[in-house]
Amino acid sequence: MPTIPRRSARAAIFASLLFACGGAGAAGCSSPDAEGECTGASSDTLRTCAAGPTLKGIDVSFYQGTVNWASVKGAGQTFAFARISDGVNTPDSRFAANWPAMKKAGLVRGAYQYFRPSQDVQAQVDLVIAKLQAAGGLQPGDLPPVLDLETSSGLPSSTVISRAKTWLQKVEAAFGVKPIVYTAAFMSTVIGTSFGDYPLWVANYGATCPLMPSGWTDWKFWQTSQTGSVAGIAGDVDTNLFNGSLSALMAMTIDGAASADASAPPPEGEPVEETPEAAHPKDGSEGATLGEADPPKETASATVSDPCSAL
Repeated sequence: MPTIPRRSARAAIFASLLFACGGAGAAGCSSPDAEGECTGASSDTLRTCAAGPTLKGIDVSFYQGTVNWASVKGAGQTFAFARISDGVNTPDSRFAANWPAMKKAGLVRGAYQYFRPSQDVQAQVDLVIAKLQAAGGLQPGDLPPVLDLETSSGLPSSTVISRAKTWLQKVEAAFGVKPIVYTAAFMSTVIGTSFGDYPLWVANYGATCPLMPSGWTDWKFWQTSQTGSVAGIAGDVDTNLFNGSLSALMAMTIDGAASADASAPPPEGEPVEETPEAAHPKDGSEGATLGEADPPKETASATVSDPCSAL
């Protein structure tokens, strides 16, 4: 999933607010209403290092502006996530351009939505479906949609869990693939162990090995920084690692077994998975680009220290 322009372009200010908790950063997704306490020094937290090889990737939103995806690929990046929206009210204005461009450049691509528990869940799901469908849909070799879960919106834990699970179930039903969850250790007190059966994209900046949110002992993706520098992008970008080899990454994608090479198009004649039609395209943004209006530009230029960076 997963949010914040840090998450590639989420505003730096979002990052500090969100990541001031749990020693973890939001997957390229920060939110001004994120809350939590840093738990990086707690004895009950678990750090998990990569088991072997890793692959480099980034995540972006409108905060990165126009991206030269060929240069990103040439700089050694293997995968990339693009934000669809921040809930239903802030669709990402760059998603429609980023989604096909990532594929054309030969990157393994994924899309995320910054989830707002306080907003209508069905409307957020409809936006994900509509924006992906309008941009070309999910195809063989694409990663499953991501739920960017980094705020409670001031709601009780039970409500956040119930609504997030509803999003995950509806998105899985719509696309036929199990979604990925983007979150961080600071959300542990909110989500408990309710999402441990979903693949984890963890946020934790400046750490040797990332802190695990409760419910997980391992990670698939790790957002390592919100201030990375990659050719093809002007300014900071969220950097990430995949925990495994290229074949392991491709195994996570749509029809993964049929997608042997990240840079190769689907085999000729292979059917492209169609996304279901959305009844009503809504708007949204934060994480995956799904909407119309973008957040105030000043949030992107704010600079704040990240209290959740782990040592």
